[in-house]
Amino acid sequence: MAVELKKLYEEIRYKYNVHLETESCFDKQISWLHILDNIEFAPFLHGDELIFNSSLNDASEKERQQYIDQLLLSKAGGLVVSLQPEHSFSNHLIQYCKEQNFPLFTTSWETPFINITRIFSEILIDTERTGMDLIAALKNAINHPNEHNSYLSHFTDNRFPLEDDYIISIIGYHQDANIYFHESMEQIEKIIKNTFNNCVQYKEGKMLVLLTRGYNVESILNSLSPLTDNFPDFYFSIGSTETQLSNIHKSYHTAKQTYYLSNRIIPKNPLCYKDIGVYQILVDMKNPETICPSFSRDILGKLIDYDRNNRTKYMDVLRD
Repeated sequence: MAVELKKLYEEIRYKYNVHLETESCFDKQISWLHILDNIEFAPFLHGDELIFNSSLNDASEKERQQYIDQLLLSKAGGLVVSLQPEHSFSNHLIQYCKEQNFPLFTTSWETPFINITRIFSEILIDTERTGMDLIAALKNAINHPNEHNSYLSHFTDNRFPLEDDYIISIIGYHQDANIYFHESMEQIEKIIKNTFNNCVQYKEGKMLVLLTRGYNVESILNSLSPLTDNFPDFYFSIGSTETQLSNIHKSYHTAKQTYYLSNRIIPKNPLCYKDIGVYQILVDMKNPETICPSFSRDILGKLIDYDRNNRTKYMDVLRD
């Protein structure tokens, strides 16, 4: 689980002399920290790391830009540089970092990196632990929905209330997807983390399961639709909206079956459960008491309203 760089900065900005040189943190998500004085090791970064450096004081303008360029190639999440009093970054390099959406921080030579990295590490580890707990809770909610003690408290303790709009989406790839699908899936995961504030996601076989809170189907659809152009080998399905935390297993079931329909029968991507029409009956055969009323509202709702408002009996004609 990554943490917003802005959140990390807020933890230390008033405790230590650390200055943000760029105009913002550019919504960067930080996965880990590294002290990197030798740029030759930059290719070994995994991406989204916050880099600490104390070796650029005597570096030339060209060397400093080369260092930043290497971090950009490695997709680092930001740079914190410790500078002696007589050194600073030029306006040109600061502007360059702004153009690249790359957060640049400077701090005094006396600032203890070890204290800052310890604070950040504790936050990152705690966030990772919380993320793993939420993933376990989501799996329990899907596979053992009646065992409320195994998942409800984990959600409610982490800003997932008992009542809200909960939707599960499924993302998976074609059987004949190219050999880079694992890398693409990692990119999709990062995009989703940056797109949805309240979400939990985990991999299930060849699929990515995504739970969102507080988003409606239209907003999720608007967020996922652009990904279909960038990742044409992937299918995206959106399940039913559930307003009870204890019912998210129903959204999972509808999302998964909708995903299979988008794979084989309905040529639409992303595909929403609410748009599969008569297939809703087949998808929800296990839950007819909840699905049939929903299907009736979606398909016949306008006709029912017309009869009610105009005192006609077209519904009776259908019953006959």
